[in-house]
Amino acid sequence: MKTENPKGGAILTLITAQSEAETISDWVAEHLEKTVVALKKPGAADVILEIYFDNTLEAEIAARALEPFPVKDRAIREYAAEEWAESWKKHFKPMDIGERLRVVPPWEASSRPVRTPGLQPTSCRPRDLTRRIEIVINPGLSFGTGNHFTTRFCLEQLDSLIPKSGAKTLLDIGTGSGILAIAAAKLGVEDIIGVDFDERCVEQAEKNAELNGVEAEFFQHDITEGWNGGAFDIVCANIYASLLIDNAATLLAAAKQYLLLTGIRAVEADGVADTFVELGAREITRDGDAEWCGLVMEV
Repeated sequence: MKTENPKGGAILTLITAQSEAETISDWVAEHLEKTVVALKKPGAADVILEIYFDNTLEAEIAARALEPFPVKDRAIREYAAEEWAESWKKHFKPMDIGERLRVVPPWEASSRPVRTPGLQPTSCRPRDLTRRIEIVINPGLSFGTGNHFTTRFCLEQLDSLIPKSGAKTLLDIGTGSGILAIAAAKLGVEDIIGVDFDERCVEQAEKNAELNGVEAEFFQHDITEGWNGGAFDIVCANIYASLLIDNAATLLAAAKQYLLLTGIRAVEADGVADTFVELGAREITRDGDAEWCGLVMEV
């Protein structure tokens, strides 16, 4: 996903009905590759959506592209880097994901030691925060905090598959903030590579890995150019359905055990699944939230 400019830029603010907010946010994520910050006052029928751009011209182009949507009001203004950071502090809250994981921003990270996954007692309550594996993610510069279904789906599947399969290698395609690679490292995967077409995402993923004290290799790569970096026990591809279909053979060749596929619209799920099944994979898991879908394919 594209990153926002840490030096400041422009904010496009939209006011829309709560019923339309998710549709607009998903469209922005897919077509503009931007993360939307939603603001809602208690009891209010409308939602304020904020989208951060590198400059005013980008914000104006986006505003025109969004004209077909039922927006009640819109405005564009410039912002400073500090304002972007403070906005994320207000809206990025800790999230419990799966049985073991907890995603937190740096300002809410715990100093408590994290237990080794294999040593957790079976009686551990799912929401016992002292026993969750903490993943510290610095948001605001790249896509991937666990808030969107696509990222959350992959985290949930990694939380389940890694202990069960004993996977030791993982390739994360479209790594964004590096959150999946970091989670895999904390769940016991030893050899991890994360790639993204955006070099700024790679830089942020490296910083987040260091923040978490884990080792992973990140570098810029466009999967449409193929892959000659070997095969991995698990391959995560959080990209778009068209890219998954067009590069299915490449993705399958890179996977030894499992493919985690998401970034898929619900209406596109059958087409993606059929493509991989025709190439020899087996669908073992499908989940969605009515808008987005994720698939786990066994190789």
